[in-house]
Amino acid sequence: MPTPDALSRAAAAVVDLYRAGAEDFIARRSLGLFERPWLDRMLALTPPGRVLDLGCGAGRPIAAYMARQGRSVEGIDASEALLAAAAEALPDQTWRCADMRSWSPETPGAGVIAWHSLFHLRPAEQAALLTRIGGWLVPGGVLMFTSGGTAGETLGDWSGAPLYHASLDPDGYRAALAAGGLAVSAHVRDDPSTGDATIWLARKGG
Repeated sequence: MPTPDALSRAAAAVVDLYRAGAEDFIARRSLGLFERPWLDRMLALTPPGRVLDLGCGAGRPIAAYMARQGRSVEGIDASEALLAAAAEALPDQTWRCADMRSWSPETPGAGVIAWHSLFHLRPAEQAALLTRIGGWLVPGGVLMFTSGGTAGETLGDWSGAPLYHASLDPDGYRAALAAGGLAVSAHVRDDPSTGDATIWLARKGG
């Protein structure tokens, strides 16, 4: 069991890991688009307009798929190297170098996706961000994100370095979403088709 100090250090180091390990991340990132059924499910609910991709990485495969479906994409990531790769692959889309914890869009979007990115934040940061995301969406806008299956903090491994992950419990996620005016449309825990990811779809009222 990681100590509180180890968890704090690892949480603070996530951005630096993705900056230093951009090439490794790109090499390892699956482009098989196993996420497609969920992306299609999200798009079927999402009104016309742009999609915000939080933790967009190098833009492939998720932002690229959204663009192929006719959506404009605004990708947000804290790694300059990953964003450079995204801009090279998808030059017609918009890319922002920013920390999702402090960034806000200039105008609301139709959808927000945070696939395997939100869970690198500490639990309180996740709750605060989910509530803020409600203000980033137009009425009827849709959020999709992944989380762990149970509440807690843990450390994975990235080339020998500890990689921080955390999750709230389901009630905590529902409360944070409700505080932002979002109602849960779907919640599937440990979906085997996505490598046992836990997936949430939520929609803004209006």
